[in-house]
Amino acid sequence: MIKPGDTVRYLNAVGGGKVIRVEGAIAYVDDDGFETPVRTAELVVVLPAGHVPDSPGRKMFDQKAFDTGRSDSRPEPQPKQEPAKVQAPEPEDFPIEETEYGDDMTLVIAFEPEDVKKLSETKINTLLVNDSNYFIDYQLLVRDGEAGWKTEAKGTAAPNELVELGTYMQESVKRFERFVFQAIASKRDKAFEIKMPLSISRKVDLTKFYKLHCFRPTTYFDTPVLEVPLIAEVPRKPKK
Repeated sequence: MIKPGDTVRYLNAVGGGKVIRVEGAIAYVDDDGFETPVRTAELVVVLPAGHVPDSPGRKMFDQKAFDTGRSDSRPEPQPKQEPAKVQAPEPEDFPIEETEYGDDMTLVIAFEPEDVKKLSETKINTLLVNDSNYFIDYQLLVRDGEAGWKTEAKGTAAPNELVELGTYMQESVKRFERFVFQAIASKRDKAFEIKMPLSISRKVDLTKFYKLHCFRPTTYFDTPVLEVPLIAEVPRKPKK
């Protein structure tokens, strides 16, 4: 049954439009601004009155709307509902294991070659060692020619965590000839001793990246690495 407001197309001709009114077996269709009388038997509903197309753009034919239009019973148009709010995922829940000495921060940047015997052509992984009981919100800055400094890496290192900062070849690792490490230390869900914000400048001898003896296992790595210390707080003597 054709009703006013239905969007229709012609069965026996090209075109269609929206039904303005229906008088008996004749429907008057607004076809590009012209009111065209057409027998209702020669019309197909492509979008019932009150419905909105499922997708943007011009809808040429909607099978579901067609099937609905052929029946005498149609569902009442439903009010537009607001989209359901998507809840942010819960943060990862993992235990933070503190060490007895971890309130005295030790931070190191390490360069780890994938093949130490082929230093001139191997990839070099750059890592931040956070040997402390603090979360470290950091950014690593490198020189950007005469323009100043740019951010090479940034993020958060959890307590007692190794964080990958990037992978480089010999040519690109040269950007670390001089770098600045900035950071703020804090703990979560517990009281802690405030640490001063860090801004540490380091200059690296680039020739070391070509010398096998400059790479060796350390406290933090079983494989040969070149370590650049950032900070190592001296443990305080307990109060008497």
